[in-house]
Amino acid sequence: MQVKGTSFNDRQENSAKAKLELLKRAREKSPMNDPNFAQRMAEKAAAAAVREKERAERKAAKEAEKARLEAERIENERIAAEEAARAAAEAQAEAERLAARQAIEEAKAKLAQFKKR
Repeated sequence: MQVKGTSFNDRQENSAKAKLELLKRAREKSPMNDPNFAQRMAEKAAAAAVREKERAERKAAKEAEKARLEAERIENERIAAEEAARAAAEAQAEAERLAARQAIEEAKAKLAQFKKR
């Protein structure tokens, strides 16, 4: 079956020619032919490197801040533990003083009873 007097081989040749023509136009429009292409690509790469460096710096700053806060929290816990230990020691010393005073008072009371006899 022929369409408008063309054979299969003619249509195949025309298709191949059209594909070559499209390929030729695509190559002509390629950014590789643009003299500023390399410069634009280098600028894009430099900008990407700057962004990546800034991202890494922000990440490092966040991690440093996190470490500083953790160290501060640990220091605060250490201080609180020392104060609690000091308060417990003071409370125990006060309890011992009260116990000693009470023992002295009891001893004085027994002595006073003994003298009354």
